[in-house]
This record gives sequence, C-alpha cells and structure tokens, in this order.
Amino acid sequence: MAEKRDFNRVAIQWDDKPRRVQLAAGVADGIRRAVPLKETMTALDFGCGTGLVTFHLVDSLKHVLAVDSAEKMLEVTLEKARENGIRQKIDTQLSHDHFPDNITQSFDVIYSSMVMHHVPDVAALVRSMTRHLAPGGYLALADLDVEDGTFHDDPTGVFHHGIDRDWLVSYLEDQGLCDVQAGTVHTIVKQRKGKEDTFTVFLVSGRRQAE
Repeated sequence: MAEKRDFNRVAIQWDDKPRRVQLAAGVADGIRRAVPLKETMTALDFGCGTGLVTFHLVDSLKHVLAVDSAEKMLEVTLEKARENGIRQKIDTQLSHDHFPDNITQSFDVIYSSMVMHHVPDVAALVRSMTRHLAPGGYLALADLDVEDGTFHDDPTGVFHHGIDRDWLVSYLEDQGLCDVQAGTVHTIVKQRKGKEDTFTVFLVSGRRQAE
C-alpha cells in the first residue's frame, strides 16, 4: 500500500507552480461546460488543496464546502477567501482519504480534481459522493488518464497510475447517474532529460435524476 504524502509541507508553496494553476483553470472550465452552475447551488470540493478550482467557480455558486486531508491546505484556502472578500461563501472541513462520515447534507454539485489517484478505494468514494448529491445534482470528477507511472516524481501517496475514464463513466451510470459524459480538459507537459512527456486530464460528469 502506498504511503500517505504529507501535503501540509507543501501547502504554502502549492500555488507557486504555474502548471498547477493552469491545470485548475482547465478543470474549472470543464466543470462550467458540463454543469449549469447557478448562484443558488451549494457545492462540495473534495480534495480541494488550496482551492485553486473552487476560486474559479465560487462566484457562480451560493456556497462551497472545501474538504481536504491536509489542515495547512485548508488554512491557505480560508486565507485566500478572506483576501478575496468571499470568506462567507467558503467553509472547510478536514477529511482523510474517504468522504467524511459526519457530512449529512446533500449538495447540488460535488467536484474533485486530481484526487482519485490518491484514494485507495475510488469506487467507495464515488458511491459516497453520489449518495450526497441532491436530486438533480451534478458530480464532476477530474483526474489523470491511465499512465505508465512516470507522472509523479515522488510516488508517495499514489495508489493508482491514473484512472480509467471509461470505467468511471460506467461506474457513474451503475450508480444511477444520467447524462454521463467524459472529455479531456487539460494536457500536462513535463520536460525530463531532454524529452517531453504529455499527460491528459479528463473530466467525467453526471447528474442525479430529479425526484
């Protein structure tokens, strides 16, 4: 089993890498295309990190609960919310590698970015997310396509070398979601030893049927 990575150690510098900022923008754009966001909607960002995706979306939402396993990441998220004058629109909650057991409310949108490959049991996570969707609510999950294990320079905390988007589409449909779709939202380019490696990031989304 993969050892857990301590994201607290990198929280302060997390936003300093342009590649991460560009990735978040691509994922957020994909979510906007897949989900008709409204200012009446509540959302949950699972594995929010420093809120890079959320800060692209929060203006179009009523409220976001930002969930992460690293306390320092949540502190950075809240500080950025205060600096941007939107602290009232974002709350945070500490979690681990599964959906928090003490969350009882439902959400109009649940999204995550580059989180599933760090989660041992992806199917269990997706089931929990689906159960916490409000009627008519949307699930939007972004992650690496399956890769050869070379994406991470440090494999600590990596349980999967990407996620099979076709499997995820089928699994969302098995959970009863409708309008399930998949698409590439970003390409990450890494330069190593004089050669260029490219990795694609997908977004799979679906909607819970209204009751």
